[in-house]
Amino acid sequence: MKWFYYGFGAFIGFICGTTIEFIFYLLEQSGNRIISNMIRDYGTLGRFVAEIVSNLPYIGLVFGVVMICYLFPEIDSNKNNELKNN
Repeated sequence: MKWFYYGFGAFIGFICGTTIEFIFYLLEQSGNRIISNMIRDYGTLGRFVAEIVSNLPYIGLVFGVVMICYLFPEIDSNKNNELKNN
C-alpha cells in the first residue's frame, strides 16, 4: 500500500512540475524571453536556472515522494516500528 502512496505523490509532483515548465514554455513562445535572456545576461548562473526549469517535472517527482514520506510517516514500516518501541 505504501507504494501506492509513493506513486501518487510522484504523480502529483510530476504533474505540478510539468505544469510550471509548460507555463515557462508558453512565456518563451509568447515573446517574453525570460529564460533565454537569463542565459544571456547571467551566463553560467542563467544556464543553471534554465536547466533547473527544464528538469522541473523530475524535481517535482522527487519532491512528491519526499512529501509523502513526511506527511504520512506511518506508511513506512521501519518508522512505524520505531514509533511503537518508544
